[in-house]
Order: sequence, then C-alpha cells, then structure tokens
Amino acid sequence: MKAIVLSIFMMATCLANGQDRLLCRNASVKFFSKMPLENIEAVNNQGLSVIDLKTGNIEFSVLLKGFIFPNALMQEHFNENYVESSKYPRAYFKGVIQSIPVIDLNKNADYNFTVKGAMQLHGQSKEMSTMAQLHVKEGKVTGESIFDIVLEDYAIEIPKLVKDKIAKKISINVKAIYQIQKPNL
Repeated sequence: MKAIVLSIFMMATCLANGQDRLLCRNASVKFFSKMPLENIEAVNNQGLSVIDLKTGNIEFSVLLKGFIFPNALMQEHFNENYVESSKYPRAYFKGVIQSIPVIDLNKNADYNFTVKGAMQLHGQSKEMSTMAQLHVKEGKVTGESIFDIVLEDYAIEIPKLVKDKIAKKISINVKAIYQIQKPNL
C-alpha cells in the first residue's frame, strides 16, 4: 500500500514539475567586441538552459570551446590565452527571475523580467542582474537577453600588444528556443 501511495505521489510530482520547466539544448550565445581598429565576434549554438517557471530558477551553461570565430587564429587565442578553456571549459549562469510573472504557455504573449544571479567564467564568479524576455507564440517559447560583461571582473587579461583591438566590455546576446518539458509517466 505504501508503495502505491509513494508511486502516485512521485507521478504527481513529475507531472507538476514537468509542465513547469523549459529546456533548451542549443541556445545561441553571441559576443561582440567593438573597437576602432577591429571588431571581434563569435557565436556558440550549444548553450544549455533550463527554466523552472514555478520557482523562477534559471540555469545556463555554455562550453567555451564551442565558440566559432571568423578567423581560426582568433579562436585559438580566445581558447588558449584569454578564457583558458582547457582549464575552465564552461561559463555558467545560475539565477532567479525576479517577481516572476504567471506565464501561460497556451497563450501568445511576451513576458519581460529581471534575472539576478551569478555568472561564472574563467574561474571567477560575479553577481549580475539583467533584463530578459520570454515570447510565447503558437506553443513555441523563445527567450533572449542582451547584457555586457567586463573582462577584468573575470580575471581575463588583455596583453598590451592587443589592448587596442579588444574591448574591456563585451556585449553578450543570448537566444534560446525552449521545449516544454512533458511529464514522464
């Protein structure tokens, strides 16, 4: 009898939690450095993001070696000299949606909110706050956020030889198409 009650409770928990989670395994993360001598940009389409709509918890992870640059030498310098991706393979964000709105996944709507949390990059963690949006349209959920990071906050050093080519503040653009997690029955 206890096993039946426990099984029903676990199924109900999975059902409740499953409908309140969004998952994206191929989020796009772009960064852009604008300088007078040279603009630098790269994209990574392997970001992983999970949002718990009930609690407002959000997590994001991206493999640093997944960033693709227009120039192979830039990519090599990024991984070896700046983010040291062999030593620090991922960047993480873990935060909470502030004043989480009631999000109806069955109704076309746009939701704007603030996300507060900690970004971890290059072995350093920094508290941050940024605006984000969720767009629900015809059963599809997309999310996006644009924010800046300061390289010095993450102990990323720019050699004097190239200090005029790399901005101290980098613009990050994140876009994700989420899958609504169905319960496992």
